[in-house]
Amino acid sequence: MARSLQPGANLPLPSGAEIRIGVAWEPERPGGHEADASAFILRKGDRVGGDADFVFYNNPRSACGSLTLSQGAEPERQAFHIRLGDLPGDVAKIAICLTLHGQGSFAQARRIEIRVFDAARTELMSFSPPTAGMSEAALILGEVYRRNDQWKFRAVGQGFAGGLGPLATHFGVDIREEASTAPPPPVSRAAAPAGPVSIGKAPATGVLPTGSIVRHSTAADLDYEILYPGAYALARVDLPRGRRLKAQSDAMVAMTPTIEVEGKMEGGLLGGLGRLMSGESFFLQTLTAARGSGSVFFAPASPGEVAVLELQAGDGYVIQKDGFLACSEEVQISTQVQNIAQGFFSQEGFFILKAEGRGLVFLESYGAIHEFDLQPGQQKIVDNGHLVAWSQSMRYELEMGNPGLIASFTSGEKIVCRFFGPGRLLVQTRQPRQFGLWLSRFLPG
Repeated sequence: MARSLQPGANLPLPSGAEIRIGVAWEPERPGGHEADASAFILRKGDRVGGDADFVFYNNPRSACGSLTLSQGAEPERQAFHIRLGDLPGDVAKIAICLTLHGQGSFAQARRIEIRVFDAARTELMSFSPPTAGMSEAALILGEVYRRNDQWKFRAVGQGFAGGLGPLATHFGVDIREEASTAPPPPVSRAAAPAGPVSIGKAPATGVLPTGSIVRHSTAADLDYEILYPGAYALARVDLPRGRRLKAQSDAMVAMTPTIEVEGKMEGGLLGGLGRLMSGESFFLQTLTAARGSGSVFFAPASPGEVAVLELQAGDGYVIQKDGFLACSEEVQISTQVQNIAQGFFSQEGFFILKAEGRGLVFLESYGAIHEFDLQPGQQKIVDNGHLVAWSQSMRYELEMGNPGLIASFTSGEKIVCRFFGPGRLLVQTRQPRQFGLWLSRFLPG
């Protein structure tokens, strides 16, 4: 039976055998910051013998070939394979570490765990250091060390000031930091890197700069980012194992193999019909991280921005036609029927969507999205075709854009909405109908 270690405790390892050390942490990006595991082959004085003794994402294999880093199997995110019998004789210790990129700390991690397995994949021991109140962004999880020709593992859990750079320097690695958007130079897997080690990491989402920031939603407890913000935005959500995301039926662009997709009628037949009448799809995609944690990429159907709403308990938003893109599983999407006058004069139909519950909602627009935050007593008049979403607590009235029928048509402003604060109001800078009318002028016939 595997033994759970306390800080400072140690256990002997199978002599001369191969071991596997899995490192797991939740959430995948604590506080919205990417995390990575690394290992240092230490010799006399707890210093590396050379830069190739630093095994991390840019150098996943030591020069001696006895230590390699790979993606872990669920629930581990990364794993080290160590052939103890092939380690050079002057190696005294291997430090297994975890670091954060950015300005966060491991206090933002719910769980960190390191597990040790033998060659038959039998779990030997585990260790989960406490992270509450930890201010450091680097952590020495444990040590594989040699004592009287016997290899042992010691649970450490020691926080270290700084991130990966200061930690590597502490162990004697000569590093060169680079901008995070610059791809690192290729590194030979069979030899030590030439010159100082580069810890600059290429973007996980592609070789082109995305202009995005990974954010953590406290409402949904999910990490997400909006890549290429602007006219051609792409959204990414990281789903821990078992979590779900609901999206428009044609919204998914790409996903990891751990994700399963199925179509569901959110709200039953009436809910599906209501969405259909409001311009959305009859079925919603349900994307589930059924086979392990993974990522989902999704995008709007037309050129435009993606806006993110963080809904708290009791919050709700009304979403105009074609405005809904995706939401976390806890958010309830339903249809709301406008009164006859509103549905007829708004030109957007009788059905609109309503999103309620604590979680994340992703909205799409045609053009950019602008936000108005109305205080009590404030009003805002918005052309109906530019509406995207508004707080469900807001009162609004439909009216002619100009008094009198002739003045309304000659001014070009027909039906507008008058909103009364308090509440939040999101509008899009372009109208699909206007674009269609402009484009029709150039079509033959």
